[in-house]
Order: sequence, then C-alpha cells, then structure tokens
Amino acid sequence: MPTNKKEGIVFGICMCVIMVFFMGLLNISIHLGGFNLNSIKTAVVAFPVTLIIAYILETFIIGKLNHMLLGKFVKETDSKNAYILFNCFFIVTMMSLVMTIVGGLLGGDNLQTIFTEFFIRWPRNFCAAFFLNILVAGPISRFVLRLMQNHSQEVPATETVNEEEI
Repeated sequence: MPTNKKEGIVFGICMCVIMVFFMGLLNISIHLGGFNLNSIKTAVVAFPVTLIIAYILETFIIGKLNHMLLGKFVKETDSKNAYILFNCFFIVTMMSLVMTIVGGLLGGDNLQTIFTEFFIRWPRNFCAAFFLNILVAGPISRFVLRLMQNHSQEVPATETVNEEEI
C-alpha cells in the first residue's frame, strides 16, 4: 500500500483510470444497446471529464470517509487482505452510489429517470465495480505501486574514478 503522498497519488490515479474507463464503457454500452465501436468512442470521449469528477470525489470526500470507516473496522493486527477487502468494499459502495447518479447526469438523464432507474443501475454498478476492483484494478495498481517502491529503493551504482588513473 502507499507509504507516502506521492505513492498515494499514483496509486489513486491508477485505480481511478481503470475503474472510470471500464465502468463508463459498461454503462455506455448498456445505454447504447451493446458493446460496439460507437460505445468505445463514446466512452473515450466521456473519460476525461468523468475521471476528473471521480478523482476529486474520491480524493476529497469519499477517501476521507473511507479512511474513517477503515479506522473503525480494521485494526493494525488484522491481515493485509482484510484491509484490502474492507477498503475495496467501502470505496466501491460509496463511489458506485455517487457515480451512478453522476453518470446519469453526464449521460443526459433527467433527475426523474436517474431516481426511477437507480435501483436497477446501482446494484449492477456495485457488483461490476467490486469485481473489477478486486480482480483487475487493485492488482494492477498494487503492481504499479510495487514497481515504484522498488525503483525508489534502488541505490544507483556510482563508479568512483581514481584521480591517479586519469
């Protein structure tokens, strides 16, 4: 897991990029009637705005709530896997709730449609996001984080030149 702010930002961006793109692609494909070139194009166009919104929400609101909940449910003596599962559950629950509404608004739905469709969309989004997080985004983001941490721990080998050899 991230050990400093820089690692936290990289980890958060990596998670957010994967989750936002694939959840957006899923919802756009459903809205357009199937997975095709048009749904991919629409997902790519919607991606930057959705990413910014999701990252801001996660960083400044949901991340803080998540940290508070983790403090109540996960103790230092608990396993790393317990921390990962609780973290995933809390983040996915809160982000899927909020982004189901935000996605509807960005997709052009009116408030009545968003709220009448909410109990169809949100459970689908929660399930898809949970498994995407556990099986794809989390492992990839932790791998990127490990690479970053290993790279920062490497001490560059410096050769010293004896002045007499020159």
